[in-house]
Amino acid sequence: MGFNSELHIQIQDELMNTINKVDNGDVGLLDAFIQMEEERKQLETSLAIIKSFKDENLDSIAEESKEYPDGYMGYKVEIRNGGRMYSFKHIPEWQTYQEALKNCEERHKQAFIAKEKGLLTATEDGEEIVLPEISYRKSSIILKPYK
Repeated sequence: MGFNSELHIQIQDELMNTINKVDNGDVGLLDAFIQMEEERKQLETSLAIIKSFKDENLDSIAEESKEYPDGYMGYKVEIRNGGRMYSFKHIPEWQTYQEALKNCEERHKQAFIAKEKGLLTATEDGEEIVLPEISYRKSSIILKPYK
């Protein structure tokens, strides 16, 4: 097992140890949360460095990997082109439909808000407005240091 694997196992052990300390009542939830958030930030920085390296060296890695068609050190390097993306924003017809969609969504959202307040949710013609389905994103906790 290499140094990197041992280092990551050590980090994971520390995280699990912190969780166990919380479970045993040896460390408070907030103390553990702050410690683990700081660790998460460091890990995200490490991941960003790796991603940047891959992005900056994609062509060179692809070229070098051609020298090893059967793989290199137990790894097969595959290069995949990015997927095709379409943008319709410059098409007048699309802009018209997009605006109509935004208006429709806003009308139905306002009807839902009115219904919550106990108000009527019908059009001027008396037609009942179909209310949107509501779902909620999961809650989150944000840790901000004092300035």
